[in-house]
Amino acid sequence: MILAEEHRLGTDRILTCVIPQYQEWVPSILKELEQGSDQFKFSHRIGGRWENSYLEVDLVPSVRAPMRLARDLVKEKWNKPTLVLYEPMPNIHNPYPPFWFNVAKVGEITGVHDHAKLSSISGVVYLKSSISSGDLYFQKEGEDDLQIVPEVGKMVLFPSHLRHGVHPNKSDDERISLAFNLYPFPLPSSEW
Repeated sequence: MILAEEHRLGTDRILTCVIPQYQEWVPSILKELEQGSDQFKFSHRIGGRWENSYLEVDLVPSVRAPMRLARDLVKEKWNKPTLVLYEPMPNIHNPYPPFWFNVAKVGEITGVHDHAKLSSISGVVYLKSSISSGDLYFQKEGEDDLQIVPEVGKMVLFPSHLRHGVHPNKSDDERISLAFNLYPFPLPSSEW
């Protein structure tokens, strides 16, 4: 059983936890990320930087562990079954896998957005961060922003429709995170 803290923003619930044994798999993901960086695919530029960096799961197989853990945690804590996907969804006009990396250099931000298309739960796992590397924040009309401080090994899970962004990286080093989406199970057949 993983100790998770639940936060609320209005009626929306957000889970945070430090993943057990993260010291074992975070270095593996970072090594795979570095080795595959020449094969990155990018979806869009915002503020002069590529917002999302994608790799095929075969190049970063270690991402499977935290994504499966996220699925299990959502089932345990929220009684919500979800589906983990590692490949782009068929029949959807998006060539990218449902997980990606955000590499924020000094001064860079992630703009406010949501992941509300087909996913039900979204997550982020911090792979590299330091003090002042930029808090994750959630916004909801009529509510004060909820801020989450990044820490290596911390996972944050939230409803995909919840708007969120990341404050500027004011540290002396880059911040690296793995982001992903989980899908409703069973997946609605009309989407396939």
